[in-house]
Amino acid sequence: MPAKILDGRAISAQIREDLKGEVDRLKERGITPGLAGVLVGEDPGSVTYVGLKAKACEEVGVAELMCRLPDTVTEQELLSNIERLNGDPKVHGIFVQLPLPKHLSEEKALAAVSPDKDVDGFQAVNVGKSWLGQSAFVPAVAIAMHEILIRGGYDVKYKDVVIVNVDNLVGKPLASILAQDKEKAMANVTLVHPSTPDLAAYTRRADILVVSVNKPKFITTDMVREGVVVLDFGSNFVEDPVTKKRRTVGDVDFDAVKEKAGAITPVPGGVGPMLITMLLATTVWSARKAAGLV
Repeated sequence: MPAKILDGRAISAQIREDLKGEVDRLKERGITPGLAGVLVGEDPGSVTYVGLKAKACEEVGVAELMCRLPDTVTEQELLSNIERLNGDPKVHGIFVQLPLPKHLSEEKALAAVSPDKDVDGFQAVNVGKSWLGQSAFVPAVAIAMHEILIRGGYDVKYKDVVIVNVDNLVGKPLASILAQDKEKAMANVTLVHPSTPDLAAYTRRADILVVSVNKPKFITTDMVREGVVVLDFGSNFVEDPVTKKRRTVGDVDFDAVKEKAGAITPVPGGVGPMLITMLLATTVWSARKAAGLV
């Protein structure tokens, strides 16, 4: 029986509807959640993504407070703008859109964001708190994957979760969520480097398999067990053999693995559509936190 398709677009739409109601209730208290993004220059991909974030803010009622700077901005000017946003009570969440122009330090820019407004979860303070199981901001990808599992009805307690990724965006933050000794967690988590010899020895034991390596068909059907839940965060452009047009695929051999898996996220349409939504959810949570409501 083919796998259940975990539809990120549908889940995202549900969450945005919930957020609209939550934002309306906050506004009745005189609180409007505000999200500020720092965009430097005119990188086409960054401009598009910031535009999508701004549109999403409008949809759920979050105030869009984007800071757009020219690519000639100095590092001191960039840091001064971040500091201004840190001190603005109307701003509850700040993100720095990457990549930055090469003359600017991404490390310094990210470190300059207040830990209390770091909705991307890149600040060392938030990373440490998340591993300690304390209230913290966590990267949207990790929150999205956790939310997909919860809303899909998958209990991770005592399950073997294998994450083929060890970076600071996916693998580590997701592990910090799932490994906690608390409700909706308590998983047995293994972080695996994609270059690990005999990778299949790890992936075949997974009840839940997470993959993010950006290599098409990296995970094949012989590398997974029957009934596995697969979360694919790969993004690869390949040429369609029939149409000759480029299309986006994940890291999993989707057509083959879905015949063996219990559930799987498609690419596109899986984790991706959840990212901006979870950024909004984090901003709303931050506004509630700043008001002493959580």
